[in-house]
Amino acid sequence: MWLTASTFGNTVYQTPSKSIKDRDKSAVFVCTHNIADYYQIMWYKQTQGSLGLKLMGYLNRETDQVETDFKDKIDLKGNGRQNGTLTIKDLTEDDSAVYFCAAYDTVL
Repeated sequence: MWLTASTFGNTVYQTPSKSIKDRDKSAVFVCTHNIADYYQIMWYKQTQGSLGLKLMGYLNRETDQVETDFKDKIDLKGNGRQNGTLTIKDLTEDDSAVYFCAAYDTVL
C-alpha cells in the first residue's frame, strides 16, 4: 500500500511525507500549522488519474466533521487551531492516494 502526503502553504506541515502500509492496517497523518487566525484543518484525497481533490473531512476548532463517503473509513482528532490527525482504517488498494491537509480561515 503506497500513501503519500502533501502540504499546502509555507506554514502548514504534514507528516509523514510518505507511508507504505500493509493491507488491513491503519495509516496516520499529522497536520500542524501556526497561522493565528485559522481555526480549521481540512483533509483531501487525490487518487491516481484524478485531477481534483475529494474532501474527506475537517476539524473546526475541536469539532470534527467527516464527509459521508468516509464515515466508516477515517477518524479525525485534534483541533483546527494548531494540529490534527487523520487516521485511515482498514487499508485497501482503494486507499492508495495522495492525501493533503490545508489550514483554513473560518469566518463566523
